[in-house]
Amino acid sequence: MSLALALFLLAVGIPHAAWPYQFARFEEQIDSIGSKRSWSDVEPAEWKVTLTRVVGIGMAFLGSIELLVG
Repeated sequence: MSLALALFLLAVGIPHAAWPYQFARFEEQIDSIGSKRSWSDVEPAEWKVTLTRVVGIGMAFLGSIELLVG
């Protein structure tokens, strides 16, 4: 179980840390569904890109710790 969790955290955390703008923009596009604004016109706020990177780094860190300990 801990190996699967570690691999999941690494698989999700590393891409979020490496490409935070793309993931934040995709989330904003999903949020724009149903609004009058076109999904191609949305842009994520700088704080959201930074938060996505920080959370990705944290997930990758926890996954690597779990992989080493478990």
